[in-house]
Amino acid sequence: MSEDKEEIREATQSELFEYNLDRFLEELSALNDTLPIQLFLLDFKHKQLIEKLEKISTQEEGENEEGEKYTSYKVSSDNIEEFPKIHKHLNRSEIAKKIIPRNFIVSIISQYDAFLGDLMRALYEINPNIIRSSEKEINAEDLFTYETIDELKNHIIDKEVDTLLREGHYEQLLILEKKISIVSDNKFTLTTNLPVLSSFIELTQRRNLFVHTNGSSTKQYLQISKKWKFKTECDSVNQELIANPEYCQKAYSILYEMSVKLTHVLWRKFVPQERKDADEHLNQIIYDLLIDNKYELAIEFANFFTDVIKKFSSEQFRKFVVVNKAIAYKMLNKEKECKQVIKSEDWSIGNEFKLAKLILEDNFIEAKELMMKIGNNDEVVNKKAYENWPLFEKFRLTEEFKSAYLDLFKEEFTLEEIQEKNKEEKELEPAEK
Repeated sequence: MSEDKEEIREATQSELFEYNLDRFLEELSALNDTLPIQLFLLDFKHKQLIEKLEKISTQEEGENEEGEKYTSYKVSSDNIEEFPKIHKHLNRSEIAKKIIPRNFIVSIISQYDAFLGDLMRALYEINPNIIRSSEKEINAEDLFTYETIDELKNHIIDKEVDTLLREGHYEQLLILEKKISIVSDNKFTLTTNLPVLSSFIELTQRRNLFVHTNGSSTKQYLQISKKWKFKTECDSVNQELIANPEYCQKAYSILYEMSVKLTHVLWRKFVPQERKDADEHLNQIIYDLLIDNKYELAIEFANFFTDVIKKFSSEQFRKFVVVNKAIAYKMLNKEKECKQVIKSEDWSIGNEFKLAKLILEDNFIEAKELMMKIGNNDEVVNKKAYENWPLFEKFRLTEEFKSAYLDLFKEEFTLEEIQEKNKEEKELEPAEK
């Protein structure tokens, strides 16, 4: 009995962008989710060691000549051998608390480099003319080393990517700009009107110092900080750069923003005929950020969608992005900004947008009435949307929603039921339309 072979197809041009970005964002988020767990376990171990130390010693509080307070421990002769062991492990845990966040910064930059390399490969696949714009010469030996043109092409691409990744992170963007400008016969920019760029450069410079100087500031770092006017805790050489949890969270947001914006600008530049796919993907990213409670990033990408990209595959897509931006402001308790978003739009077209406006204004009585009017078989505002879309988070707690849900779907709505659903089911019913 023969097994059916799974059909293998080539990825579409849009999928080349989509798969690469999705993979990187998952890798980035995985590292970001893991860091607090590592630090929590270190803190737990540190507390256990302190408790052991307190059991075998007596404490005395003191103050040195500089006025700094300290705690000293006196250990009885019976426990004298145990004290240095505990002290050694305490010292190691302190070192680990400093090194692990640094390694996080190094790791996420490494994943970004891999993302950028694959993004370049996607561009070469979509538009081979970018390879032809290279100023490198092909050695005659290479022509006879590879059996097929595809093998030679892949070799050239690998060399191009390797050369790019050896450059500084800002220089990489400039090289990309130059290559694309040559191919398109007009000036193309990736670095203009990009507010996050200064923070991105600081992050990559800090990563370099973690790797090469154990985190000590250098003259070059300080010169770059003046040029790009980014904030740093160092004002002289040989000062130690930090990587505390707050900085690590900021680094995560910086790379998230850089990778999404870079991908979607290039996606629309090189595959304009598949704008709908790009719109769906960016809107999905915004929706997923709402689900993950990352509201500031959701707002950033919504503004990027409406203020920078500006061209949309449909007005409905633009409208859903605006709704999701208003939701993010609502979740942050920024009522003024939420109202400004509502005021700036025409909500008269489409029941889904009329319903969104009522809920964002906390007008739950009229929202219930419209919910009943929409019914239980709407393509956009359906059962899954009511259960999953963050728009309905506050509305779900009301009696108006619960009674309407019962009337429409002949079952009671329970929050427990929703919370137990598989978290991997993040389909965006309303916002994908």
